[in-house]
Amino acid sequence: MAKIKREKLSVYDDFECRGNTTCIDSCCFAWDLPMDSETVEYYLNYEGEYGDFLRQNMFQDEKGGWYIRQKEHGRCPFLTSEKLCDVRLHAGEKAQIKICDIYPRERNITVGDYRQDRVLLACSEVARLLYTQTGDRLESVITFEESTAEVSEELKSRTESLLAFRDGMVEGLQNGSFDKSLFESYETAAELEKLLDDALYFEGHEASEEVFKRVRSILPRVDELRAGFYDATKEAKIWLRKTAAYFAHRQLLDTIQDGSIQGPLLSVFRSVHLLELICLEEFDKKGTFDVEDMIFSAHIFGLIFEVSMHNILLLKQIRNTAKDEEYPEGENSELRPMLYP
Repeated sequence: MAKIKREKLSVYDDFECRGNTTCIDSCCFAWDLPMDSETVEYYLNYEGEYGDFLRQNMFQDEKGGWYIRQKEHGRCPFLTSEKLCDVRLHAGEKAQIKICDIYPRERNITVGDYRQDRVLLACSEVARLLYTQTGDRLESVITFEESTAEVSEELKSRTESLLAFRDGMVEGLQNGSFDKSLFESYETAAELEKLLDDALYFEGHEASEEVFKRVRSILPRVDELRAGFYDATKEAKIWLRKTAAYFAHRQLLDTIQDGSIQGPLLSVFRSVHLLELICLEEFDKKGTFDVEDMIFSAHIFGLIFEVSMHNILLLKQIRNTAKDEEYPEGENSELRPMLYP
């Protein structure tokens, strides 16, 4: 039986939803949540008064799909005043619908004989763990387990080479080897503003929309703000190096699917530059910047650029002219329009 390598960041097992204790912005708003078939069956057969409560908050659309019904202001009917899940409190973790059980985790991302379990900065509690409980460096946990999956030797070799490259990038980002690309080499203000214009935002999410509106306003003064920001905030480069390593740890795996290193590699540095702009906006607004501001900035970035496939692909876009170029027949022809729209 084959062995597969499984990796997760150390914060993965530490994560636990803490509701009002630390939550900046509950994820239990603005969704008609799709229900998986197992949970639908479980709720339909749940006995007693609580079963009636579950069923009252489900609905079926014209195509037969089941959803959790929103309450006023898009609030999930199972969200308590403490921002905790009533279903989980009452019936246990296994009673949650699958999508709620997954977020902010992403499980079993597979590349060859390698598996990765991830977390998302869009959850402020994940960001809090990353910046306050794991020191100055990204930490991961590696285990090996048996698998019946068949993986070709060629794919194993490619995966091994990719992971070696990724691990080198992660190390280099954390030890300062790529500081010039992180803190000195930027796209123009016009190019960054174009990225912000092309991004899709959660409709009605006022916090992120307002932040990015203000980010646009600081672009003409960004060089001046950078100098003051790094002078005043000695930990800032450590936090951003660590975040860059986080981006590289997850995004560079996409090279197997994308067939190219340029897009995923660009997305690592572009992600840090956009996150830096959010940090600068907070610094400009308050005149100071601390770890709570770093947590908030990472959360806002993750909310926009980690959970939208459109925005993930936007970060990988190398140039707007790519759609007008011709590529050799068979060279990732199906992916090219998505990667370089």
